[in-house]
Order: sequence, then structure tokens, then C-alpha cells
Amino acid sequence: MAQQLAPNLFDLKGDGVTVSYSTSSLDGRPRFNYKKGRTELNFAGDEIKVVKSGIGDLVTVTIAKTVDRGFTTFSVLLPDIALTTASTRQAMRTFGITTLHKTSISGPVNGVQETYKVISMRGSAKLVKFLSKSAGTSA
Repeated sequence: MAQQLAPNLFDLKGDGVTVSYSTSSLDGRPRFNYKKGRTELNFAGDEIKVVKSGIGDLVTVTIAKTVDRGFTTFSVLLPDIALTTASTRQAMRTFGITTLHKTSISGPVNGVQETYKVISMRGSAKLVKFLSKSAGTSA
């Protein structure tokens, strides 16, 4: 049986949103880059939340915070992918979810706590080697 490799770099686009997510980097921490219009946000390590589920990994970052109104997250669902070789690039489709989480200074708000906007995304997944800073850059 041929060895199956898991991708560690995902590049996705959809509805004006561009996402790049790597499960590791030169310093060993995951990285998540989010771009929509002129807004470009970069996240690393504990700023990225990953929840494994029966339908893939849900990767989430907080893209906006408002103390008295709530916060906004962006999540992308990544399916399990098995690459046949280390140089394989796998095309993929998935979706991203922008979630508005309602809160207030005085505590929980009444009614619906989260609202969602779902977008279709497409892109690719691949396996890259992250070399230490002293050895060079990523391959």
C-alpha cells in the first residue's frame, strides 16, 4: 500500500476572501492569513483554534472585536485529504463561515447569539517542508 501524506498548506479563495493556512511554519507554529478587500490579518499559534470533527477540521480566527457589541470570527472547514506524493497539489472546494457573536458589557444578550454568513471557497492543499531559519526557507 502506498504511503499517504497529509497536506499542511491550504490556499483558498471565495467571495472576495483569500485565506492561507499552514499547520506549521519556520518556527513550528501554525499560521493563518485572512484577506478581504483592504483588510489583511495574520494569525499565529494560539490565535488559531482548530476543532476536529467527523466532517473535517474547523479552523477559526477572530477577525474583529467590539467590547460592547461582540466579536466576529472567520472559520474554514478543511476536509481530510490524502496526498499520493509529497509534490502533489490537491484541488479542493469547501466553505468559509463569518460568524457575528453577540455580547454586551452587561452580560448575555437575549435572542439569537450568533449569526452566520457562509461562502463557497476553492483552492488547493499541498505538503511543504518548513526548514529552520538557519537552513534556509520553505521548499
